[in-house]
Amino acid sequence: MFGTDLVNILRQKIPNPSPPFQPNKKIMTRKPRLFVASASESLEVAHAVKQNFEKDAIVDIWSEDIFKVNSSTLETLLNRAGYYDFFIAVFSADDTTIIRKTKAKITRGNVVFEFGLFLGRLGPHRAFFIAEEGSKVFSDWDGVTRASYSRRENLVAATGTACNLIRKKMRDAEKLQHFTMLPSTSLAIGYYDNFIKKVLESFQSVEHFTIIERDSKGVPIKETKHTIKDRYPTIHVMLPRRLSDLEPEILKQRTSSLRQIKVDTAFRQFSFYVSGKISKTKKKITLFDIPTTMLSSRAAIDHIFSKDFLASDNNRQVLEDREIANFERTLRIMVPDSIEKEFFKFSVME
Repeated sequence: MFGTDLVNILRQKIPNPSPPFQPNKKIMTRKPRLFVASASESLEVAHAVKQNFEKDAIVDIWSEDIFKVNSSTLETLLNRAGYYDFFIAVFSADDTTIIRKTKAKITRGNVVFEFGLFLGRLGPHRAFFIAEEGSKVFSDWDGVTRASYSRRENLVAATGTACNLIRKKMRDAEKLQHFTMLPSTSLAIGYYDNFIKKVLESFQSVEHFTIIERDSKGVPIKETKHTIKDRYPTIHVMLPRRLSDLEPEILKQRTSSLRQIKVDTAFRQFSFYVSGKISKTKKKITLFDIPTTMLSSRAAIDHIFSKDFLASDNNRQVLEDREIANFERTLRIMVPDSIEKEFFKFSVME
């Protein structure tokens, strides 16, 4: 993609940059958040499902203070459907109905509604249900992962096989690009296709780059042109710890100790940061970039979720953490393994 000899470039040690960048710092990991819905009559089944997943995810059950007194049920569900990474509905045989003159056991209508809502928001790779043996399931859901359980004294064991199946599906889903109401997946794809990929391609043909030095107010005071000796620079993506760190004034403070580099290409001018001195004899360079495009995620969170929801229980930070983690995950999927290993780095801004 970027030249057949790319993976054969000699491995060279990347120089350590100055603060605020710490390239060796491990990227934050986060457990996915899972919501479990059920009828009141099968709440004990929901708790059994939670016990099965507590090592893998942060699990909330509908009964655990999710529905606030001052919020409508629908508003709460709409907020929560965009908040969680995965959803499991317990389809227990709580009601009886007549379907085509035949008596059938079905789950409560509100649970079916909640499943449909989360399925629409999360997609079939992230919304699942487990059905009590003997309960009627709609044929329209043949493409959705389903599992079954039978009621017995030890419900944790009874739902164990079903939860193992769903756990595997959850792990598979984490390897796929995930499109939600929030834009991190689309932003990461655009960032790679329109920026990272084009820069790596451009370094195969352009001859010079310019380093811009700025004063404490960000005003350019000096420009020096350098011949490109390194056709395969390392690109180091600095992820924000919180999306507000990408606001212009905050970002200006965090990058005040760095110099900016610009590369003119046939596409457009690309800008990066560099740390330390770039001498005429230096062959290996590392380009630092901060994906300010992620500010769109912050704006989307403000528009999609209610103010009350964002103001309570640290919900905003949970959503921002998910957007940052998903941006990184999608980039890792997009970047070929050989390039990521040799020429692509991640770390978190300090």
